[in-house]
Amino acid sequence: MGKFYRLFQAPRTVFCVICCILVTILSCPALAAPDSVFTVEGVSVDVTAENAAAAREQAFAEAQTMAFQQLADRLLSGNQMKYFVMPEASAVSLMIKDFEITQEQLSNVRYVGTYTFRFQGDVVRNYLGSNGFSYTDVGSKPVLVLPFYQWGSRFILWDEDNPWLKAWGMTRLSRGLVPVIIPIGDAQDVSDIGDQEALTFDPEKLTDMTARYNAGEAVIMVASPEWSRNAEDTTSQFPEKLIVTIYRTANGVPDFSDKLEITNQTLSGEETIFTKAVEQSRQNLQQVWKDQTLVNAAQGNILIAKVRFSSMQEWVETQKKLRRVQGINDMKLLSLSQGDASVQLRFQGTEDRLRLALAQADMTLGHPQSNYRNNPYRHTGDSYDPPLSAPVYDLYINKYVSPY
Repeated sequence: MGKFYRLFQAPRTVFCVICCILVTILSCPALAAPDSVFTVEGVSVDVTAENAAAAREQAFAEAQTMAFQQLADRLLSGNQMKYFVMPEASAVSLMIKDFEITQEQLSNVRYVGTYTFRFQGDVVRNYLGSNGFSYTDVGSKPVLVLPFYQWGSRFILWDEDNPWLKAWGMTRLSRGLVPVIIPIGDAQDVSDIGDQEALTFDPEKLTDMTARYNAGEAVIMVASPEWSRNAEDTTSQFPEKLIVTIYRTANGVPDFSDKLEITNQTLSGEETIFTKAVEQSRQNLQQVWKDQTLVNAAQGNILIAKVRFSSMQEWVETQKKLRRVQGINDMKLLSLSQGDASVQLRFQGTEDRLRLALAQADMTLGHPQSNYRNNPYRHTGDSYDPPLSAPVYDLYINKYVSPY
């Protein structure tokens, strides 16, 4: 009987040791996770001064200011950018976590360099919030853009003569809150959605295609050209106007989202009407996302979530994911047993915003289980403790829960 007791007791002992380790880890301040939202890449400067050292110093000052300007444009809405005033370079320096010079060239009086800047998320949030700005600090999963080109009733997507597809392929699409992916057009892609299926696609096939590219959603963008009346050849020149109609597909049908009109009169430099349309379409995706995720510094919230797991590996994976979710400020372990854990999450904004942020990490926050008058997970003596009536939510990684 004693041997049996020891065999039975060993797993419990191991589990308790693991629990103690995990409790210690989770009781520590939140670990900083890489945050691409606050990273600005490809900042290029070209400065000439009295000598190379002076040029380099001036270039760095200009680069960090340019980087923060790009970051502000990323985090703030278009309307708020109208009122944004760049801080002094000294103030910007205090918000930089680190930087990297990815390319540089020097002469006696000239410096040409390209930088990557990583800003301190909390410091940037505090700066924007203290100046009265709402901001977004949540990045979206990539969006799969399907650029259909339409002549009359005819659509083309995969045809090599699709100028709309070519324009997307020539653009760097990884920047910003909403990264964009363009499909490669292989046999599987062509099978999943055909040239004539812009508005009649098979939702199951499109879902499979979206998952294959690890995107959060497919967005259909139909570009319709309009030529001037004097145009003799409408197949070899740029149109006078391009109308882009945007459809979202998250609900399994083409839901109209917006319509953009781009004309030749709006072009500058080496832009074509197609590259301009790509730029404006991407701005539209960014703005829609900002509208869903904007928050101000005063919108702090707390909730309690129950995480069920079938193995310690699943629980450890859940912790890692939670610590990398943009929009969660802190996580505290309240209880841990052999099969479930309860955590307290501090976050900015509404529950819907938190759900959206978790969805980008392939996690789901369920609706409240019940409204506990005597919450079993409540701690005392913590200024962030929720009230006794705080509800408890189910939280899980999608791949561990069957949809059926």
